[in-house]
Amino acid sequence: MSELIGGLADAVHAAGGRALEAGGAVRDRLLGRPPRDVDLEVYGLEPPDLEAVIARFGSVRRVGARQGVYVLRGMEIALPQGPGGVEDPHLPPEWATCRRDLTINALLRDPRTGEILDFHDGRGDLRRGLLRHVDPATFGEDPLRLLRVVRLHAELELRIHPRTAALCRRLALGGVAWERIGQELERWLLGARHPGKGLDALIYTGAERHFPHLVRLLGCPDAAADSAWGRTRAALEAAAGERVGERERDWPLMLGALLAGAGRPDATLRRGGRLRTPGHAAVAAARAPLFLHGVDRNRHRTRTVTALVREQATIARLAAEGAGASAYRRLAARVDSDLLLRLSSALHRAGHGPAAGFPAGERARERWEAEDLLGKRPEPILQGRDLAELGVEPGPAMGEWLEAAFQAQLDGAFNDRAGGMAWVRERLGNE
Repeated sequence: MSELIGGLADAVHAAGGRALEAGGAVRDRLLGRPPRDVDLEVYGLEPPDLEAVIARFGSVRRVGARQGVYVLRGMEIALPQGPGGVEDPHLPPEWATCRRDLTINALLRDPRTGEILDFHDGRGDLRRGLLRHVDPATFGEDPLRLLRVVRLHAELELRIHPRTAALCRRLALGGVAWERIGQELERWLLGARHPGKGLDALIYTGAERHFPHLVRLLGCPDAAADSAWGRTRAALEAAAGERVGERERDWPLMLGALLAGAGRPDATLRRGGRLRTPGHAAVAAARAPLFLHGVDRNRHRTRTVTALVREQATIARLAAEGAGASAYRRLAARVDSDLLLRLSSALHRAGHGPAAGFPAGERARERWEAEDLLGKRPEPILQGRDLAELGVEPGPAMGEWLEAAFQAQLDGAFNDRAGGMAWVRERLGNE
């Protein structure tokens, strides 16, 4: 990527313009972090001239309806924008950066010389550990900046300036696309070393009001924390230690940790002088799809997260009951066992302390690893062709036989094809 940036910057310079790295990439370099995304802002070239330069490095693609924004090999290249978001190639950088959200994101860097352009004391705010808006008049142009402040507070562990928090409280997410909300939420939950700090920022910025399934946790009494909100914060912190660095595994895990307590406000009651939450997991599982509709509409992921939330206490229950192998097989058939084990371990630590052991989890792991079911669902041993070989005609009856055979397999009646065929043959003979 650095070679592409350097070549493009040289080409823009030769055409009479100036290409500058903008936003988070400059900030991350100053923090000693590898830049996640590198964006370029090009000054001094009209759109046709810029497009001609970009075309020398690859195909030119405009980004949706946004003016003056192109994508080249995953990198965004933009023209500076003036009032109202109108592109203006000849706008001075110090004016263009006034429309940035935060001072630490308003930094520019010349890739040809390494010069840092800082018109709003972004480097000073980095040294002070501060998230501060650039211009109160333009901060509200994109309401998503509310969640970006929350995410950066958790991700970079920087304090939020009180006046910036006040500006955030005026923003509403009602008109923001769910995809953009989900993207900020994902970057928060997957990128922050201490994601629980994001919940703190939700309250400080007033963003919690946009998540009704979470805001209900505030003030809900809890036996292990100051509130159900506090338990959820502890769950996020514990779940962060269970992440493996793969988005498809970590994203549902963290969503499960965020939503595991969503049923507590409905289920919490005081019985015998103690707080009880009977049925809270089922309530949370019913709420999970409603929350996910606003941040991630992937159907498979919704089913995965809902199952995790519903089964969050099952590992502990099976251990307490002394359940046998068949119960663990059936659980692995209902939910991703690896994700459930990691979520259950995190929730156990959230309720009993960071150093608490989880013997029930170890028991489940041993059961699943012994049968190669950790992170895998049990596969039916018998298929339709097997039953056809025994004379079962295709149709509803075959489906019923296949289901009955699978349930028997989960119960341990057989563990290979020969045993399964014998099991069906015996019952066919009894009909």
